[in-house]
Amino acid sequence: MPWYSGLIVVLLFIVGCSSQPTIGKKVFEKEDEYIIKGIVAEEYNMTKAINVFNYLYTKTDKYVYLKEVIKLNFYQKNYKQTILLVDKFIKLYPKKSNQVIKYKVYSYIKLKQLNKALEIAKEFLKQNRSLEVYKIIAYIYIQKKDYKQAIKYLKSAYSISHSPDILAQMGDIFFKQLKKPNEAISYYQTHIRLYGCEEIICNRLAEVYRFLYDYDNLIALYKRMYESTGNDEYANKVVYLYLENEEYQKAINFIQKYKLNHKLLYMVYNTRFVNTKNCKDAYQLYKFTKDDNYFFLYSTCKFSKSKKGLVNIRNIIANLEILIKKDPKPVYLNYLGYILIDYNIDPKRGVELVKEALKTKPDSIAFLDSLAWGYYKLKKCKKAYDIISKLKSNDKEILLHKKLIRRCYDFRQNNSKNKTKFKKK
Repeated sequence: MPWYSGLIVVLLFIVGCSSQPTIGKKVFEKEDEYIIKGIVAEEYNMTKAINVFNYLYTKTDKYVYLKEVIKLNFYQKNYKQTILLVDKFIKLYPKKSNQVIKYKVYSYIKLKQLNKALEIAKEFLKQNRSLEVYKIIAYIYIQKKDYKQAIKYLKSAYSISHSPDILAQMGDIFFKQLKKPNEAISYYQTHIRLYGCEEIICNRLAEVYRFLYDYDNLIALYKRMYESTGNDEYANKVVYLYLENEEYQKAINFIQKYKLNHKLLYMVYNTRFVNTKNCKDAYQLYKFTKDDNYFFLYSTCKFSKSKKGLVNIRNIIANLEILIKKDPKPVYLNYLGYILIDYNIDPKRGVELVKEALKTKPDSIAFLDSLAWGYYKLKKCKKAYDIISKLKSNDKEILLHKKLIRRCYDFRQNNSKNKTKFKKK
């Protein structure tokens, strides 16, 4: 709090009290000057501030100065002194005890004398059934970990104010301490119906729904929060929840309905592609980003589907040829080379493409496997075996290639030996 704020308080204090001669009227000439000194001192020297307001009280007998001395002693953690001063205040000004009794109660709480604090607060409640007293008693019971009694007094406080902060505290106790999430939900839902989707309450309700894995209600709640606040955070949460539930189309529909950031749409397509290998998603990602890597993913995805007879392999080759002309990345070269080899379309050119890829990544196991497979297709089993026998991999396709190449190599070796024996005979 900046120093000048104190001066504003002082001015309001003087003006506000001008209709009360016993308080607002100066008792000595420099009274206003000392008020300013006291409030300014609060910013840097609390002990000095206490001394100034104590001097003002001694000079004027105005209860407001004694009240200020009590407050400052409490903030200085002079709890025993605070209790003595409150007792003095109540004895001198019994009708105004409600203004200082909380400092006595909280002092006993700070001194860990909870039963004494509770006794004083309950006694005071008989005279003053105010919101603050109910809150103080609830706080004491929370400190005592008597959550059922705390709920009782928080309910009374909530019935007076319908405060979302008090309700949030009640809900936390029902949910976290008493393990009654349905009680918390009931109170939250009732409050929302009557007073709308206040963020503190809706966020607490969302926490309970998530704990119960009630994603349908959680999504509906976040949608409502997004509509009422316009906060993108809640829209993002809706999308993330749809993704968790693998409800990709619902996520896409939600994003499109509210015209949300395209990055979210990109994320949905990307997640669905990773999880389902839907080739159309890869193409959508390419349309979004114009990134050739996604076009490559689309092409490779179509290739993997082609083995099930779903697409024309010539179209895939044409797509890869376009990519290579634009940017001959090693991964593109190898993939096109492998297709030309594996489908016996043009294994010779396939081998040349793979060799080109290996110039950049000579140790790539995938590329070396493609090269060995190309030599196998060209019936150069020794060359193929020399390459693939050195590869260490548990990949099923590479292991299959190893098996077939080894068989070809052994057959050729045996055949060569038999020919040599026949010539000797």
